[in-house]
Amino acid sequence: MTKVKISCNKNIIERFGVEKPKGWDFEYINYPCSDDELIDQCKDADIIFCGPVDFYRRNIIEKLDNCKLIQSLGVGFDKIDLEAAKEKGIFVCNNRAVNAVPVAELALGHMISCLRRMPEADAKIKAKGVDGFNESFKEYQVKGQSELGSRTIGLVGLGAIGKAAVKMLKAFGCEIIYYDVFRASEEFELENNLTFCTYDELISKADIISYHVPVLENTINMVRKETIAKMKDDAIIINVARGEIINNEDLAEALNNGKLFAGLDVIAPEPPSADHPLFNLTEAGKARLSITPHIAGTTDDAFIRMSEWSYDNMVKVMNGERPNNVVNGL
Repeated sequence: MTKVKISCNKNIIERFGVEKPKGWDFEYINYPCSDDELIDQCKDADIIFCGPVDFYRRNIIEKLDNCKLIQSLGVGFDKIDLEAAKEKGIFVCNNRAVNAVPVAELALGHMISCLRRMPEADAKIKAKGVDGFNESFKEYQVKGQSELGSRTIGLVGLGAIGKAAVKMLKAFGCEIIYYDVFRASEEFELENNLTFCTYDELISKADIISYHVPVLENTINMVRKETIAKMKDDAIIINVARGEIINNEDLAEALNNGKLFAGLDVIAPEPPSADHPLFNLTEAGKARLSITPHIAGTTDDAFIRMSEWSYDNMVKVMNGERPNNVVNGL
């Protein structure tokens, strides 16, 4: 019998009723736990079904003598030791692009939230009632506000989510520039009226900078004091990718000083602690921050697709076929 050990949240997997492969043994393990406990629970697994931020380190993977597949429920896989899995002949797969549309949707939501200064108005009205309403209205008259279509949007990363964002932004009539280590085809650029830039060019030109890149050595701290200094005053930073892309202290300083606005769905580390810089902003800094708790890709629709695609991959592997979205070079 095929044994599948699951470290994903049980509620996420079970609540939608997606049909599992029949006759298999699906077991939810106790996670998070120590590495020794994880080894003990998974040592006889044929398949590991994990969350996108679950840790499967080398010392664990080396003990998985029966395992043929480590399947990430989502897009993330940076907490899995890919090289160790490759050495063991274990496929590591993700569900690339499964939540591209909802993530892009929330990126646009944060763009509009920041551009129209919704966090500041919302907090003021809720705190002061009618006085806050009137005060906020007067501030909009003094400061003014802009439409999304009049802004230059800089997309950092043009993978599945970046391309979904392009499709949505076109409806607003925005100028869109982008940076990626792999340039899109000339046909795609022309079709979508995209302009390719270097990263330095993008952060100096864009009114809104939206990050859609994985955590890699060269993407950690892409937003830091040195890069913030090159951005326009009142530029808007959007991060629906991974928290490690942004230096927390440097962004907090920029928010408090009135240099930037930010729309965030992710922060690092997760789960965060109470002393996190972004939870201890000044009132001025809080007014410039639109934040959600890492929910961009977690729509019901996306979770159904995640389970369906994951089970399909499991069946492929157990039938001796190559699975989809292999990320560790096997």
